[in-house]
Amino acid sequence: MSIPSRAQEANPTPSYDSNVFFFGGVYSSESVGETFNFLGTDYQDAYLLGGGYQQFFLGEENGFRAGLEGGLALRKGPDVSGEAWAGVVLRSDGFVQNEHVKVSASVTGGLSLITNPLDVEVAREIARDGDSTFLFYMAPELSVSTKDNPDMEVFWRLQHRSGGWNTLGHMGEGANANTIGMRWKF
Repeated sequence: MSIPSRAQEANPTPSYDSNVFFFGGVYSSESVGETFNFLGTDYQDAYLLGGGYQQFFLGEENGFRAGLEGGLALRKGPDVSGEAWAGVVLRSDGFVQNEHVKVSASVTGGLSLITNPLDVEVAREIARDGDSTFLFYMAPELSVSTKDNPDMEVFWRLQHRSGGWNTLGHMGEGANANTIGMRWKF
């Protein structure tokens, strides 16, 4: 008769290497730094609904992780436009946790392509004689899950597009949106 070890007795934390997420939010007319102040930023009459997929290749659950993200969004200002992005996601998984709640932070960095610009992007194109069609993408994020339902998270994400100091499209800021979403991990 074999006696189980302590590691076998404990309930291991499941490892989630993939997830899908959906989110929606409102665009700000201000810079990325000012948009972080989601209660005090100047919001536009422009919205987005989006979703994406993440796949982690390095690291482990409840630690530092690295992977890839891709996504699509429908953007609505005066006109409707689409956005597609892809990039690398870095995640500190469960940097705050107790017996009930886990808080994680991540940032995605990559490239973004749109079908047509929002009003704020048009104004910034005119001011810089630029083109916001193809820009860098960055999305800092905070997410919360519960120990009872670890495969589902609620998150806040700042959706940011920019030319990276004139590197792409002769642009500085592109567009910034504060969003709220849900993620299902598997």
